[in-house]
Amino acid sequence: MQLISCHDGKLLKLSGDALVAAAGGGFSTGLPELDALAPQEAFARAALHEVLGEAGEGRPLFFAMLLARACMNSSGFHIVWCDPGGEIYPPALAAYGIPLERLLLLKTKTDRELVWAIAECLRCKGIGAVIAAPPRLSRIEARRLQLSAERGGGVGLLLRPARGPESACHAATTRWLVRPAAGERTLQRWSIQLIHGHGGRVGQTVILECSRETHHITVRARQTDPVRQTGELAHRPAATRARAG
Repeated sequence: MQLISCHDGKLLKLSGDALVAAAGGGFSTGLPELDALAPQEAFARAALHEVLGEAGEGRPLFFAMLLARACMNSSGFHIVWCDPGGEIYPPALAAYGIPLERLLLLKTKTDRELVWAIAECLRCKGIGAVIAAPPRLSRIEARRLQLSAERGGGVGLLLRPARGPESACHAATTRWLVRPAAGERTLQRWSIQLIHGHGGRVGQTVILECSRETHHITVRARQTDPVRQTGELAHRPAATRARAG
């Protein structure tokens, strides 16, 4: 496969492997079914990746943590987690294998400060991953964050809403829709779908599972019906309900 891009008025041809290399190489989560969805079966460094969540379903923090941990383990650098609201509980992250001495919690007071801080952290070559939930970005701001990631060589993991004007402008290499799935008393599940990523398996979904007791993480292909798998209830047509009554 070849991809054609335009830079400084010149047409450039890149193979898929060259594209990953141009973005600073890639890293693997160690979960083959998940990695297989990403372009070239790897998550690009020096790039932005967006983790999207539906309104009312909470922020997909676990998936962002999983990607940041994989990036940190393969690079040896630090993680910056932008946490202006004080939502993050560090001991919980430590239980999933993130060394607290390599975790930096960043607190800002305003949206403007947050966007500036994300860009500055992405520029730092000692930072492996930056996790943040930015406010609505303009096209220029989104592009600025992308350029900052390219300069620093790390990964930006942006938590954004799946719909609406807040996430209309982006410059992400991949975008992932994360939704909670029906689990069990000792097992949490999420539906993970790649919705943007040139060369990736766009539209395909896997199920991420995590044991509450052992913190063991596994991934499997989704085979169940999406309505039943997410625990949502389907409403019968009115005529059907009348006959049933």
